[in-house]
Amino acid sequence: MISVRLHGVLLFLTLLTSGCGSSVDNQKLPVVKADGTFAIPDMDTSGLSLVFIPETEDSPNAWTQVGSDGKFEVSTYEAGDGAVVGKYKVIVSGGDGPMEEDDPRMARIPSEFKNRTKSSWNVEVTADPESNHFDLKI
Repeated sequence: MISVRLHGVLLFLTLLTSGCGSSVDNQKLPVVKADGTFAIPDMDTSGLSLVFIPETEDSPNAWTQVGSDGKFEVSTYEAGDGAVVGKYKVIVSGGDGPMEEDDPRMARIPSEFKNRTKSSWNVEVTADPESNHFDLKI
């Protein structure tokens, strides 16, 4: 009886660890380095988050958090890895705290830059990382 249970447990663990398909890493689309600066007159933009929303639904969003010097590196799967080649709308999605109203700076940012359908920030990530530098200003 114990032997049958042990074999059943071993079979279950073997099936569990062997998997039955490709890994998540194999499903990742290739990314290209992208960076830039973000500036708003008379405002410290450090810590604000930017989201890069792709035009095509088969590409993942990219994101970044602005550094103390106003610079950022775009991320998709890991910090600073870049974005999938394609066209994006960029929006400011938040700052300090989990809710937009937690950061008083968000009230000073015009609503068009926080709305994916109204944002005038259109960028294109190309296969050439040297051309993927974006200066975003309000």
